[in-house]
Amino acid sequence: MKSGSFLIPASLILLTVTTFLVEGCSKNTNGKPKLSLESITSTVQLNDSLVATFKFSGASVSGGSFVSIRTRLNQLPPLNQGLDTLISAIPTYSANSGEYRYSLPQNTNAVSSGSPGPPDTLKFQYFTLTSDSVSSDTVTSPVVIVINQ
Repeated sequence: MKSGSFLIPASLILLTVTTFLVEGCSKNTNGKPKLSLESITSTVQLNDSLVATFKFSGASVSGGSFVSIRTRLNQLPPLNQGLDTLISAIPTYSANSGEYRYSLPQNTNAVSSGSPGPPDTLKFQYFTLTSDSVSSDTVTSPVVIVINQ
């Protein structure tokens, strides 16, 4: 056996071990958070609330953020443009899975135009962020109808 021939298998083993170590250290050990929309109010009456229930698992979002993005599908512009994106802090807790209940009162203008008129049609997109800014996939709601009468 030649003196340098054992270096090739040894260097391959070293390269493989190094690759596993680098990959293992570069990933969040908890992975990416997963978010699913379990239920949502499809029609919101005057003085009612939009309520959505989510399940989450995977990486802990404890101390992270919950983001809701409103998209108006009808032709009327919203009175308050600043409420299209709402970011809420998630409290600190110890579980890696659980359930959120998200409620928006109608009088917040995030749900309704706040004045009598034709119904609003809205869609919402939701995602969560871990405390170190790892995002879940975005979940899109079905169309939500807001009765403004």
